[in-house]
Amino acid sequence: MLIRGMSDQPHERRRHFRGKPRPGRILPVRYRATGGEWRTGETRNVGVGGAFIAGVTDLPVGTAIELELSLPSCDHALAMNAIVRRAGTSNDSSEGDIGIGVEFVDVEVDVLLELNDYFASLTGAD
Repeated sequence: MLIRGMSDQPHERRRHFRGKPRPGRILPVRYRATGGEWRTGETRNVGVGGAFIAGVTDLPVGTAIELELSLPSCDHALAMNAIVRRAGTSNDSSEGDIGIGVEFVDVEVDVLLELNDYFASLTGAD
């Protein structure tokens, strides 16, 4: 029996809007666990609050990472810190990509502005 207003769906805990994946949300990224070796990867979805990095299977939830995100609109990589919040399959992919969901933390204002400008340029790119 469901209580009025309640559902059997898990509660959404994200603090940032995340639309369906669309062109421009797959971007090259370099990342490393703090103090580890740099590795390359690719996002499957990215927003101002975080990203899903495909193919990563060895970083457990709670791991602090450093990452550099490359935007086509920017001539340098955007450096930021993140924390692994989810490991496994992407909720956004019909293919069920394996990887990690990361939350960006302590992002500098100029990096947020670059991200916002880039995402604004994607509006209507579905």
